[in-house]
Amino acid sequence: MAGLAGIGVVSTGLSGTAFSSCSSGSDDTLKIGVIAPMSGPAAAMGTVASTALDAAVAHRNATGGLEGRKVEVLLRDSGAEVGSGSRLYSELAGQPDLIGLLWCGALGFEQVLPRIREDGIPVVTVFEDPFSADQVVPRGQTSSLFQMQLPEIYGHQTLADYAANDRQYASVALLYDSDVDPEGRTERLIEQAYGDAGLELVAVETFATEDTDFIEQLRRLQGLAPHVLYLDGGPQSAADIVIALETLGAAYVDTPTAKGPEWHPHIFGAPMAMASGEWAELAGQAAKSGTLTTGHLGGLIYLPSYSIASWMGEFLGRDPVGGEELVADALATLIEGMQKAGTSDRNRVVQGIETMGSRTFATTPFSYEADRHVAFTPQDTVILTLERLRGPVPTDPPYELGIEWGPGGRLRRRAGRRHPPGAPHPRGQSGGLPRGHGHGAR
Repeated sequence: MAGLAGIGVVSTGLSGTAFSSCSSGSDDTLKIGVIAPMSGPAAAMGTVASTALDAAVAHRNATGGLEGRKVEVLLRDSGAEVGSGSRLYSELAGQPDLIGLLWCGALGFEQVLPRIREDGIPVVTVFEDPFSADQVVPRGQTSSLFQMQLPEIYGHQTLADYAANDRQYASVALLYDSDVDPEGRTERLIEQAYGDAGLELVAVETFATEDTDFIEQLRRLQGLAPHVLYLDGGPQSAADIVIALETLGAAYVDTPTAKGPEWHPHIFGAPMAMASGEWAELAGQAAKSGTLTTGHLGGLIYLPSYSIASWMGEFLGRDPVGGEELVADALATLIEGMQKAGTSDRNRVVQGIETMGSRTFATTPFSYEADRHVAFTPQDTVILTLERLRGPVPTDPPYELGIEWGPGGRLRRRAGRRHPPGAPHPRGQSGGLPRGHGHGAR
């Protein structure tokens, strides 16, 4: 954490643009559509989107307007049906005075993608990763699709680089939820990233979301003894897997042991499984210090110099849970693109986004280019490692915590406020600790 002390930036605002939730459109409003799952199993993502928009709206309303014009956010609930995303896209995109759309985790994105390309409407995806599938700007084509999400491939490349060059590991195995990833995308990305770093992918095992017994898969992997075990699934699955490793006597210890004659793999995990620290609460003592995942630097939203947490505390009386910064910055993308273009014409807004340069709103700066429609670069990736409040356990090489985690440190939350995922828990339970390393940094 100490390495992040000077990285945070204070928002300078969006050139005075006002945000407002209006009940009906008028000539002095700028319409932006938002499609998010406000109900159903993925409703948590919709809640994050709605909360982020509320905070951004309140903040911008308190800091002035753009020639009296405000933004009308048209939030639509996609629920749990794949077809609803397509229907809502048609409804919103058909409004001629709509600047653009935010797609915030709604089902049906793959079905709508060809229409986005055909229509040319500016769309910013949040909680989706078309970039890692080479779907944002296909080779030789133009695109009106933009991504406000750290690409999954960046996280894999960062951890693979760390495994090869920091820990000198030679092999990796993958254990992933095939219900969540039926097409095996994670396997392809792992094979690409770790192969490029010089590690051998020695085995791939799958499981179903409802599975709780992983002994059979782990015993097969134990015979191959990979140095790294990468887990991809939900927090409960990650917890059950590390508990099973403990049962087998194969829990992670440290780097020399991971490369030793007995199998004690270093656990790497997908952000969905391990970024929040929930898996560690579920696993208890089976969750080992030094377990790694990745995240977006701007996603460390509890850092004091990042604006989104302040907006939420001031206007909503609550702390962020993670992801609010992405929604707020996706909204900012469309507004800044329109400002740069000087018009709400959709084609020119796309060009405005591509040429607007670096902008800062919710947390860290973001930008796009004509051939780079993703907001972040590999250097925006950080590695997160589990530590406990009592301090780091001895490891080789050693981990060191920054002064922020000492008595009275800046990351301590105010009394009565709910701590965000990854922050130190006031009762001393385990949580994730960010280690501020960008891709290739040490």
